[in-house]
Amino acid sequence: MKLLPAAIAALMLATSVRAADAPLPDLDLVYAVQYAGINAGEADISLKPDSQPGCYRYDTNTRPVGFVKALFGAPNQYSRFCVKDGVVRSQRYESVLKDDDEQSYRLDFDYVKRQVTDENGQVREIPAEAVDSFSLQQAVRLWVAQHANDAEPPIARFTMVDRKNLTYYQLKIVGRETIKTPAGVFETIRLDRIDNPNKIGRYWLAAERAWMPVKIETRSGKKPSLIMSLKR
Repeated sequence: MKLLPAAIAALMLATSVRAADAPLPDLDLVYAVQYAGINAGEADISLKPDSQPGCYRYDTNTRPVGFVKALFGAPNQYSRFCVKDGVVRSQRYESVLKDDDEQSYRLDFDYVKRQVTDENGQVREIPAEAVDSFSLQQAVRLWVAQHANDAEPPIARFTMVDRKNLTYYQLKIVGRETIKTPAGVFETIRLDRIDNPNKIGRYWLAAERAWMPVKIETRSGKKPSLIMSLKR
């Protein structure tokens, strides 16, 4: 039950300094997760400053239940990234599936060389704008904050690197919707994935929660939908 890139936010101005370069707020969020319309557990997401200025540690810990836990285990993700001039740059990403080394992996990023190195020392070339699958959510968050009030928002484009592939995402602001979640009712901006008709991605982001998503719905092909709703 991997959290998909889902997404979120932007470079607002504060006097002469862009807010994207100001410290990002700490986050401690809990999402209720449904898979195929059935309760699948919870996911904790946290964002904290890292040791270097402008850098952060972003974590998700899942607590799946029932058949979801039996099928998928309890995958956790961690991303260390930095923000400079409003741009997210991944430093290290880890996906850990307890007791399953085959499904666990690590990526280290070097933007000077435009390379990513995995846990086995295998090196791949990457585009300058590529980010890992988890810090991608923060790159989207910054983008939405920048374009939330645009009369005609542009198409958002992101490049994600995972264990084997590069994925090129295109996301579009499709409107504003009122969304009810276990954490309350939110006025949101809805962002849809539009680059692949076989990959459904819908994200509802609320200014009240610093442009973090309060609801996420994803689906791949004919597989059941995964829905995450903000709980607290």
